[in-house]
Amino acid sequence: MRSLRAENATLRPEGEVEQPFFSVPGKVIALYGDHVQIFEYPGSAAADAQAALVSPDGMTVGTAKPHWLGTPHFYKRDRLLVLYLGDNAKVLRALRARLGRQFAGG
Repeated sequence: MRSLRAENATLRPEGEVEQPFFSVPGKVIALYGDHVQIFEYPGSAAADAQAALVSPDGMTVGTAKPHWLGTPHFYKRDRLLVLYLGDNAKVLRALRARLGRQFAGG
């Protein structure tokens, strides 16, 4: 997320989050006023294994069917899994620029 700061994106830490379907706790940041959840794994293989649990539409993760409060967007890069729930075009552009295309979600 350092690269987002370099672009002068409006970014600030907001706390922590736990998702029952991911094996590590995450951090929440505010990016352009929306919350983005970031999960950092010990290695890429662990992140890959967790990403494999997410359905292509992002509506199920393993056996869980979360009731999302916004459109889910899942990104993966190296050891990071990122979850954004929403449709803010600035957030989506910033995440795609730094993390690549989403691997699951709307």
